[in-house]
Amino acid sequence: MRRLFFILVIATIALGGCNDLASVDPSIYPVPERDAITFWGHACSYTDVGGAGIVTDPVFDKFLWNRHRFIGSPPDAALQGVRVVLISHAHNDHLSEGTLRRFPKDTVILCPPPTAKFLAGKRIAARAMAPGEEFRLGEIRFIPVAVMHPGGRRSLHRAMDGNALGWVVITPSTTIFYSGDTDYCPAFAGVGETYAPDVAILNVNHHLEPPDAARAAHDLKARVVIPSHWGAFGYWIFGGNRGPRGEKELERLLGDRLHVLRVGQSFKLADAHSRTP
Repeated sequence: MRRLFFILVIATIALGGCNDLASVDPSIYPVPERDAITFWGHACSYTDVGGAGIVTDPVFDKFLWNRHRFIGSPPDAALQGVRVVLISHAHNDHLSEGTLRRFPKDTVILCPPPTAKFLAGKRIAARAMAPGEEFRLGEIRFIPVAVMHPGGRRSLHRAMDGNALGWVVITPSTTIFYSGDTDYCPAFAGVGETYAPDVAILNVNHHLEPPDAARAAHDLKARVVIPSHWGAFGYWIFGGNRGPRGEKELERLLGDRLHVLRVGQSFKLADAHSRTP
């Protein structure tokens, strides 16, 4: 196993290292729709609220130590409206300093403390947030929630300690919850009771597989569930998810509440209010 690890590391370096970003591809990244959620692949979504862009966990790296990107990255024109970037935790498929440098200089980066510390070492300013704190951008409110996942760059210790976060985004019309990576945990019921989000963007992966994602959606009382954590990266050995993990099972469990967005597709925030939770 150790020998395989070193082979993968050497291969990554030979192919251009871990800091090269994928080339831009305007064909799959049009300028995001206004007042809509646009899926950008893996855990990255762009939410436009009245012209203000909010991006989750952007990573446009061509290669990670254990993955390769099979799509391009958004052009500069698609990034110009970004005002806030939300980071859930510091693992390399959710945090990329090279990617963050592509955003406008006045972009506010909100993240857990281990992520802020990591970025400070890269000379990138970020605001560390603790669960329950609030950040406001005009009429938009951002509230972090502790979830069950490791938070540090190389951490494997899972805990609801605030080192990994989900995010509640409250806009004048719609409340959105982005889970980040997490196991099924009490955070979902807490968010459902306090905020009852209209839309839940859930990272459906081996931490939160379809049955647990359905339980989470029920706890959240969400009208719309958008599955993420797919569509951008493949593993060196096992390939990659070209569609949501367990899409057919999610359809069976969630019915009309499930709304799958392919990379570059959008969901209008106003459409969430026509759905039954």
